[in-house]
Amino acid sequence: MIKTTIKAGLAAALAMLASGPLAAQQSTQDAFTAAVGSLTRRLGPVESGPEIATTDAAANAADLAAIEQALDLFGEGDFPLNGFATFESVCEPLNRLSVRHVLDGAAALRRPADAAPPTPAEMQTFTAQLQTLQLQNAARYQDAMTVLTGGGLRCMVKHFPTLSAFLAGLPEAERTPIRIDGARKMRQGGAQTLIGFAMALRDPSTTPENRARLAAYLAEVADPLAAALTPELRTYVTASIDQLPATQDPEALATTALIKTAMATDTCESLCRY
Repeated sequence: MIKTTIKAGLAAALAMLASGPLAAQQSTQDAFTAAVGSLTRRLGPVESGPEIATTDAAANAADLAAIEQALDLFGEGDFPLNGFATFESVCEPLNRLSVRHVLDGAAALRRPADAAPPTPAEMQTFTAQLQTLQLQNAARYQDAMTVLTGGGLRCMVKHFPTLSAFLAGLPEAERTPIRIDGARKMRQGGAQTLIGFAMALRDPSTTPENRARLAAYLAEVADPLAAALTPELRTYVTASIDQLPATQDPEALATTALIKTAMATDTCESLCRY
């Protein structure tokens, strides 16, 4: 079998050489950038883009697959971490695409530009409509939301050392309330996303493929995320997970145990200090 494989590989290489110069292999980073750019252009912004369901589903799926494949290699080889540069070029586009999916169709809820300020009752109605829309989109675009939201969390966690080193290197006077509040909001967002993933693992409507994705994402981020959270946030995460509906699903139970073990740490170093 090995000899046959080698011969086949040599034959393919010779055929390519005979037909012209070899095409340059696309790096993982370039593949990610191309897929994110392609999907972003196709969907457009929340305010004026088409309904996602009307766009090219096959092309969207191909871009998401390329994004997911690249993220599995992020931080290695030809797709290295590069401090705040990759936070901006990798994490931020993932978050924008995630928001694009969850708010798909929100433009239809917009009030006319010349409308009077909304009354409390109108604001309550709008909030309810927006929440309903978000739930519908989470179900409608489950694969995309899982990959993009999970990718955003994974990317953020990988950059925690960069953020921690940045804050540690600042003079005390430059650790402004705005900067510290940015770290706080990042931690809170990570904690809420983790809880949401734990909920999705117990949701019967979550597909087996996305259950596997979520379990893998949580296994990857639980320890570094817990290390960055404050003790109070760790307690909040554990208490929130304890209140989730009971389940007998082995994968959900194993992942729950993994999260709770991670949250049991009592140290507060690195990003936790800020």
